Amino acid sequence: MSVNGSVFWCRFCRKQPKTDDSFIKYTRQLVIQLFYVLVLVYSAAMFYMFTATGMFKSNNTSVVARPESTLVVVDSIENVIFERHVQVATLGASPIPTNTPSSSSTSSSSASSRLSPKHTTTNPPSSTTTSPSITTTSPSTTTISTSATSSLRFTPTVKPDVGKYVSFGGGFADGRGLGNQMFNLAAVIYVAELTGRQPGILTFSYKIALDEVFDLGIQRFKDLCPCYVFGESGSLWYDDRLEDLVNGSRAVAVRGQSIFLFGYFQSWKYTLTVERRLRRHFTFLPEVRLHVDKFWASSRPAGWAGGYMRVAIHVRRGDVLYYDKEEFGYTTPDENYFTRAMRYFVDRFQRVQFVVASNDIDWCRRSLTKLATSMPQRVNMTFVTPLSRGMDFAIIASCEHVIMSTGTYGWWAAWLARGITIYYKNWPRKESTLERIFVREDFFPPSWIGMT
Repeated sequence: MSVNGSVFWCRFCRKQPKTDDSFIKYTRQLVIQLFYVLVLVYSAAMFYMFTATGMFKSNNTSVVARPESTLVVVDSIENVIFERHVQVATLGASPIPTNTPSSSSTSSSSASSRLSPKHTTTNPPSSTTTSPSITTTSPSTTTISTSATSSLRFTPTVKPDVGKYVSFGGGFADGRGLGNQMFNLAAVIYVAELTGRQPGILTFSYKIALDEVFDLGIQRFKDLCPCYVFGESGSLWYDDRLEDLVNGSRAVAVRGQSIFLFGYFQSWKYTLTVERRLRRHFTFLPEVRLHVDKFWASSRPAGWAGGYMRVAIHVRRGDVLYYDKEEFGYTTPDENYFTRAMRYFVDRFQRVQFVVASNDIDWCRRSLTKLATSMPQRVNMTFVTPLSRGMDFAIIASCEHVIMSTGTYGWWAAWLARGITIYYKNWPRKESTLERIFVREDFFPPSWIGMT
């Protein structure tokens, strides 16, 4: 598997490319896996044989459903008997009648003609024999009942038609957060709409951030191989090569394969044609909505019965203040930016409740209270006690308008709010590595307001 010419481990296909350097190692792994499979098959066969011969339970019996719809009960290796009270529904055949002597006699007579001459048939005492039964209810589901109180239901795994799905590759083991994952899913929905496919998500060994917050309503898969991997040309702009998946050269290459998007795909343009569909997937979980409702019920400004505007302020500090992040191009707005942005709303609305969420809430309490102090009748400051990224995110997104600092977390909260959004215009730092992979017109929607 390769993206832009580089070969790498394809986690989402669970297959390693067969290169000359790794062929021996790859073959050795296959041999080991085959050995484990043989051991499991042998163990299952032995267990079945012991069960069928009554080694574990002397009165144990089994039902064998034959291809010609004949039902027999095996009591031991030597004797084959028929059971009167077992009822079987077979595909294309009527259920075997029960509880009538004539039905039992007919079944025994019909089935005995299919038995080998060396077997003899008898009717077991119904008062002392208890046997399992197998009931086939559909081509794909079989129910095995071993007693009146226990049953096992087997549903064979059906290989999906992978050519109908789009997903994101690699999982989120690299530590990307909620905002990055939302951009990934937006790109998947966009490509699914573009190509007439459906979105799909692989099952992971850990809970992804999206599942902590949203009821996505998207089907999950263990495997979507074979897959075509599309690697982005840049993280912070719109990659128009995706359109080749419909009518271009890539349209032929993806036939019969799932499409995996590999990268970050951070642009508002991926949401443009799928906004309504995307908002349905970004439906908050019931427990998240309940938390938001409780927060608003307990956070109403004293004496304000109504007629005020809620404006969220997301302040990202912490990791973006680290030296390596600053060298890469991250910037952090100061209190002057937030004061100017808050003034924008105070000048337009009579009363404003500013709801502040941050990973450095103490800095916010020290730096963002000047307006509330000077205009207490018109401005209220409410600070969100950090609980979890999902709960805090939902509170920001449920406000009418948003002031964001930097990052994808605040970006998506503002997008869900659908109100006025003010963003920090001096991000990223000029002439930095981050700026070289950034196109402002692709990242920020044109209706959002940039301030410094």
